[in-house]
Amino acid sequence: MLKFFRKIRQKLLRQNRVTRYLAYAVGEIILVVIGILIALQLNIQKEENKEKIVIEQLLKGIQADLKLEVERIDFLQAYYGDITNGIQQILLNYQGKESNTNQELGLHFLNTFEFRKFSKFNTNYQTLYGSSLLQEIEDKTLSEEIITYHSKQFLEWSLEIYQQKASAFDFNDAPQFYPLDKLQRGANYQFIPDFRLGVGDQYATDFKEFIKEPQVLNFLVDLLHQSELVFNNLKTYKETNLTLSNRIQKYLDQ
Repeated sequence: MLKFFRKIRQKLLRQNRVTRYLAYAVGEIILVVIGILIALQLNIQKEENKEKIVIEQLLKGIQADLKLEVERIDFLQAYYGDITNGIQQILLNYQGKESNTNQELGLHFLNTFEFRKFSKFNTNYQTLYGSSLLQEIEDKTLSEEIITYHSKQFLEWSLEIYQQKASAFDFNDAPQFYPLDKLQRGANYQFIPDFRLGVGDQYATDFKEFIKEPQVLNFLVDLLHQSELVFNNLKTYKETNLTLSNRIQKYLDQ
């Protein structure tokens, strides 16, 4: 092709047709420039396609992380739901509206001291955010929703507060409680977070009398409010989780 153009230029020069030669030279330059622009555009499109593929892979990774979070939330909902129901049972016994065995009351009470934490599965989000590809998502509303979701900490904070409250109970001020006879870890201790406190058939503590202690009642009522907050936050967090996952899927399906 270059040889062909060179022959045309040489012919024009031999014929002393300078004007036409200059016009041809300008046209040739324009063609070269157009060729360069087309090559650049193709290269840009190629890079954009690569970015798009990476973004889609990371969004699918975020979806997988969200699914893992839902599984953890389901576990925590069942866990803290049991704790909330257990505390309510104890208080209903205190009010004379329910009648549970000492073993049942003890199990409910000891379960209140168990707590679980929640951490986001955000490896893919951190990669997307750190690579600046998050800004390249065409749907800017989706980008904002992803950032907002991973920035919220209300669930983690409520679980942290529950842990603090559950750990703050002072057994020294409750002489009727004998924790050491039953506060033994079960055989499945290594399977955290699915273990519970191991308990036997009999307690040295009379829990029906124990819950009459003012500090015990205050502790249980305070913990009940916090466990209900945790349970509600888990529900809200799961709803936002599923909503975000659906939004990502709609974007990927476009």
